[in-house]
Amino acid sequence: MKTKSIGLLELGYRSGKDSITALNDVVDYALHAERLGYSRFWLAEHHYSHLKNLAFSNPDIVIAMIAGMTEKIRVGSAGTSVPSYSPYAVATNYKLINNIFNGRIDLGLSKGIPESNHTKNLLNPDILERGTGVVFKENAHEIHELFYSEAEKNEKEGILIPPYGGLIPDLWYLSSSLNNLEDAISLHSNYCVSAFHGNGKFLDGFEGKKEEINRYREAFLQKNGFMPKTSLALAINLSEVHQIKSDADESEAFKILHLSFEELFELIEKLDDQLAVDEFILYDTEADSDKKRENAETISNHYNLQSIQHENAVR
Repeated sequence: MKTKSIGLLELGYRSGKDSITALNDVVDYALHAERLGYSRFWLAEHHYSHLKNLAFSNPDIVIAMIAGMTEKIRVGSAGTSVPSYSPYAVATNYKLINNIFNGRIDLGLSKGIPESNHTKNLLNPDILERGTGVVFKENAHEIHELFYSEAEKNEKEGILIPPYGGLIPDLWYLSSSLNNLEDAISLHSNYCVSAFHGNGKFLDGFEGKKEEINRYREAFLQKNGFMPKTSLALAINLSEVHQIKSDADESEAFKILHLSFEELFELIEKLDDQLAVDEFILYDTEADSDKKRENAETISNHYNLQSIQHENAVR
């Protein structure tokens, strides 16, 4: 595999566990991921109303907790519901924790919003009044400005986000397609394509996609002065007895790939060749904590992630 980097995505669901026990299992999973050499551990924001035992909805506090218990692995949101919150609050929280934890924090920019109109109204009435797309674009732009126009914001508008002059968290534009590459360039954002949102349409064909990703990299470098990272997120089920859909995925149109380990490794090799992304992000839909950790071990051993992590650390 050319990428040599694999990260994990977590939604906070565990079968038969109460919320606090599930949260403990999520933290254990993250610590295990670092020991196994995974590159990053992302937590997705979700506001499910039908699951009473979710470990979290907004993962910001959990991200800070995991970052404080780890040393190397990158930790972040995939993503933060940008339309739901004040850009100032998002920028303040993520800039601070990124500087506390030595620049290891990722901020995923997501258009996702709660299903419940009552929850939307509690978070941000503008979502209902003006539409998700409009609010996302405005809020994402403002988050970018708060990070990248810090001196101007402070001088002209009296806005200060501590630590002044500090490290900006890595921004990631989250999408189910390559349709938003230009927006990502203007936002200084890395790009992650989810192959499981939107019914997995991204996996239908790859003609021209590698070239499109390379054009994004080149245009990004020319405008922003550094090379962006690209990743592809896959939702997988590695159980011998497959279920069509887990409880945690009931309310979303997820394309879950039911695969053996061998089939997963073959798929990653194929996608790695056809897309040349920098990293794969795996969302293992397994709801049993022990099995989930075992799956992570098998994948890590196959790609020798611990050795790769050690090699990167000594460079």
